[in-house]
Amino acid sequence: MALRIGKYIIGVNRGLLSPGTDETAKLEKVSSSMSSISKKNKLRRHFRRFWCLYLIANVIFLSIFLPVFFLVAIPAIAQLVVNKSDLRIVNAEVMHPTAETVRMTLEAKVNLKLALGVRLDPVVFYTFVRSAGYKNAYAGIKIPGQTIKGNYSLGVMDQLTPILNVTSWETFVSQAVLQKETALSLYGATTGYLGVLKNHFVLDKDVTMPGEFAGFSVANSTFLLPAEDDGSNLVANITLPNPSVLSFEVGTITLDLKSGHTDLVIGKATVKGVTLRPGNNTFPLTGVIDIGTMIGNLTEVLSSQGPAIRRGALSLTAVTRSIVSNGTLIPYYTKALASLPLVANVSIGDVLRNSLAHLGSSETMSERDEKRKRGPVQLDGPVGYGDLYSQVASLKHNRHVQKIFEDEDPKRRDAMIDSLARYYAAL
Repeated sequence: MALRIGKYIIGVNRGLLSPGTDETAKLEKVSSSMSSISKKNKLRRHFRRFWCLYLIANVIFLSIFLPVFFLVAIPAIAQLVVNKSDLRIVNAEVMHPTAETVRMTLEAKVNLKLALGVRLDPVVFYTFVRSAGYKNAYAGIKIPGQTIKGNYSLGVMDQLTPILNVTSWETFVSQAVLQKETALSLYGATTGYLGVLKNHFVLDKDVTMPGEFAGFSVANSTFLLPAEDDGSNLVANITLPNPSVLSFEVGTITLDLKSGHTDLVIGKATVKGVTLRPGNNTFPLTGVIDIGTMIGNLTEVLSSQGPAIRRGALSLTAVTRSIVSNGTLIPYYTKALASLPLVANVSIGDVLRNSLAHLGSSETMSERDEKRKRGPVQLDGPVGYGDLYSQVASLKHNRHVQKIFEDEDPKRRDAMIDSLARYYAAL
């Protein structure tokens, strides 16, 4: 009977009820907390038991890491800072040259890109040609110890500097003169101090500068009649450009003057007191034109001057023969500039105009010349030429011109002067 009653009870077949959600979360939290406390206790017990081993391990690690950090990492960082720094040449001067020494001024701007100052020991910066290497440096510039910070200027003023390697120095000067760009290579090893940290580092940099002394020109050319006491019969102003930041004191340059692009030397010239500073440099030139050589080689002269004459000019090539400073031959400048032919086109009209003006102002003219100077020249020239023709044609009667052509047949002399007069009048 009881069994029958039981089967009619609601929920008799559902089994045991599961615990509620809140009770489950509470049980899990208590279990996790007990587990965490248990892990912490285990770690405490572990460290209390093996602290000595951990201490020894840390000491061993630091004894390895710290020397590596201070001896390898910091110097490497310092060297990287130097390698990444900006170096710019602001001013460089090479003065008072001799065969063995120069007086050098070098001013550079260096930006280490560090907020902290770096104290440097004295250092010698070697200047060299990259292809030759710093062991073949041509000069060593002594920089005193100093502290640099941020964008800093350092350098030397008027320091007597021996030329350590003449071949390298000649190469550098030639590159500066002939190439569009040249590199001033610097090498120096020193010790720097960043606070109490001492580091050894090397500066090895190339500073690129514009070069190629192109653009030589001649202006105000005047043929002197009569010649000066020293034989000079040519004066002019020459312009030598210097696109670099370097200033060179050169000295006195002696030049061979050649006709056009030939090897025919028709005279020589001298330029005194040459110092090439950045920009255009203009100097007076005095020279001797060998009229006899020009007449004796007239065919070659006219052949070499043909294209220039059609443009109303004379083509002259000046080649350095020697450079002397304070009475001493400077071989490295002579060699470098001798490899740079200076080509200029001189206006024929300007030469004749300046020469006639000089002749007209001369106080050494003959009485016959003096009369021409005071009054108009009465010579009948070809129709249409007028006074310009007469001015040049009158040179036939000038005793200084006659002296120049004393070895020539008078008819040939007069024909050449008449041709020159017609050319001048037609300009």
